[in-house]
Amino acid sequence: MLRNQAGRFSRINIKTYCSYKTFQYRFVAIPGTLTLNDQTGILIFESEELDDITESFEIDKIEKVELSKSLLNETLAIYYKGDWYKWTYFLDEHYKEIYSQLAKNNMLAIFCTF
Repeated sequence: MLRNQAGRFSRINIKTYCSYKTFQYRFVAIPGTLTLNDQTGILIFESEELDDITESFEIDKIEKVELSKSLLNETLAIYYKGDWYKWTYFLDEHYKEIYSQLAKNNMLAIFCTF
């Protein structure tokens, strides 16, 4: 669960349609959905392709969260267990809320470690 500013837990389930950017001998964008579910404490990407790629990330173990803008699109990136994972080509604005919640959770985790 994610903590709000008062330190209380809030329940969130946010889904956005996007493409997962991965390097498999070249950069490939795989269409699918990215879902943030704080009940399970997991960020999940599920592909809509025949390959059926699913990636899941424990929210509490995400070390860095970045939202970068380029000329044509924005990219949401997380640093998780020594690797960067990136999503782009969003079809709605829900990715901004996912970024906001992950960034808040990341800041709370940093403050709790001191």
